[in-house]
Amino acid sequence: MGELFEVDPEMRVRTEWPNWLPVDPLGNVSAPWNLAGTIEALVETAEHAIMDRRHFVLLMGAELLLPVYNWRINPGPFVALQARGRHVSEALVSEIEKLVMIRGEMSQHGGGGMLNMLHSDLRYVTILLKNGTYSESIGRRLFGAAADLGMHAGWAAAEYERESAAQQYLFAALRAAAAAGDHARGVRIVGRLGMRACETDRLRDATQLMDAATAEAERKTPDVVQAIAWTYAGRAYAKAGDGATARRALAGASTRLGRATSGDAPAWSRWFDESWVAAETGRALCDLGDHKNGQKEIIAAIRSWAGAYPRDRIACLSVLAVSHLRTGDVDAACDSGTQVVDLLADQINSDRAQKLLRDFQKELAPFKDSASARDFTDYARSRLVAA
Repeated sequence: MGELFEVDPEMRVRTEWPNWLPVDPLGNVSAPWNLAGTIEALVETAEHAIMDRRHFVLLMGAELLLPVYNWRINPGPFVALQARGRHVSEALVSEIEKLVMIRGEMSQHGGGGMLNMLHSDLRYVTILLKNGTYSESIGRRLFGAAADLGMHAGWAAAEYERESAAQQYLFAALRAAAAAGDHARGVRIVGRLGMRACETDRLRDATQLMDAATAEAERKTPDVVQAIAWTYAGRAYAKAGDGATARRALAGASTRLGRATSGDAPAWSRWFDESWVAAETGRALCDLGDHKNGQKEIIAAIRSWAGAYPRDRIACLSVLAVSHLRTGDVDAACDSGTQVVDLLADQINSDRAQKLLRDFQKELAPFKDSASARDFTDYARSRLVAA
């Protein structure tokens, strides 16, 4: 059975029978939308989600939107206090929150190897929530940590193209955010669901999810969170080919970011500034075929980051490289591609980033006889083999 379901033998040793068997992701969605259902969904996710493989069921359409609908009508908070096991101290929760921040910073270097670690982190916090004794304030902080860990695990699963597992982690994260009563976190997670749909070409799902994220962002969140939601909406609508709606969304993101008040943004959103709007605007414009303006925005963002955010730089550089090819500038395309290779060799461990490089190489194939293309191909081969 392990061979049939492509289960790593080490995972079968570490995980008790039958918990390493794949499960129906609908179980994560159908649990009641309350405190008990949230614990149930977290336990289910922490025991089983990592076992799913890329050929398992991926929720789409109404089934995908159901948990988002439940979140919108039951946004929390749920009463999160419990007295049934060992005491969970404030000091421990503070250390967990520090760990969650570190995990987010680590994710900038790619998802290779991170999924097992993030899954274990989520499982640990889930055990505390299920079996510990804690006050309401501590419980809400634990649920907030579970939401962030679930979101990071969803991203790491997507790095391996395990979209069903990514959905399960993100659904559990959305429930945890509701339990904590953190509407901004919920908007962020729905936005991540929307971007996963966008990046896997489920474009109707993507736009519907981003419509929900922007509507909820407008209701209860700071301006910077609204700006993030509208930026991702712009990306989704651009990928769907709706240029007018995409441009309105991106303009709305800039407006909201411009009126944001210092100090009212959640800690996790403080990285978001004009450079991120520029990066996402550039990628959206390239999707719409406006390569000249798209390239300008992406280049400005990369320069502003000054060596930071390697994961996001590699995504932007990959878009930039393909955009240069489509406008006939092979030299500039290969220069951007070379920077992608250097990031892969030195900083990034990511299946998805490697796929971005392969996609660029396919686009470069018609230009293989140019000196720039030959030099790039030789450099990429030697650099990555050496790495």
